[in-house]
Amino acid sequence: MSKSWVIRGVAALAASVFSLGAAEAQVFTPTFLAPRLTNDFGVYVSDYDPGLALEGIWRAGSLGIRAGYFDVGDGALSIGGEIRNPVVLAGAPIGLAFTAAGQAILGDANALGIQAGFSAGHTFVPEASNFSLTPYIHPRLAILNNYGAEDKFELDVLADVGINFDFAPNLSFRVGANLGEGANWGIGAAWRAR
Repeated sequence: MSKSWVIRGVAALAASVFSLGAAEAQVFTPTFLAPRLTNDFGVYVSDYDPGLALEGIWRAGSLGIRAGYFDVGDGALSIGGEIRNPVVLAGAPIGLAFTAAGQAILGDANALGIQAGFSAGHTFVPEASNFSLTPYIHPRLAILNNYGAEDKFELDVLADVGINFDFAPNLSFRVGANLGEGANWGIGAAWRAR
């Protein structure tokens, strides 16, 4: 069986399991995903209409897992995974990483989303400082679904901007903002492995 038939089969299976509806942008909250690889665990709060989302994100190099609780209706649980792979461009003044992720919300706000894009940013380290600052932008394409609604996939262009404030020896404060529909903002703290 050729590789393209396997990919088509997986896509057809996903389409049959999840009927798609109105898109919720930001699959489904800010990504907090600067281009530089990290090993950390963070706790994040984001707005998620009409309430808030509380998520934990664990990252080890290129891989990450997120899980959380969304304050919608009687509540909903969220689970997702991500990959981040740095792209090396000779002489480029900014860091760049290919990203891909999937996230599902289970409960009163059932939804599924997958996305792929690039995170671009630069880390600034002031001289004689135990502090660094990494502003970044993260544009991507996503296929979204509120399953149980209409029977269709929706393609959406998503983007968020963020800033990582890294303090020595192992604490990060992160802020993210959405440039489109969906969660407008998110904040959190992460503890980095030394």
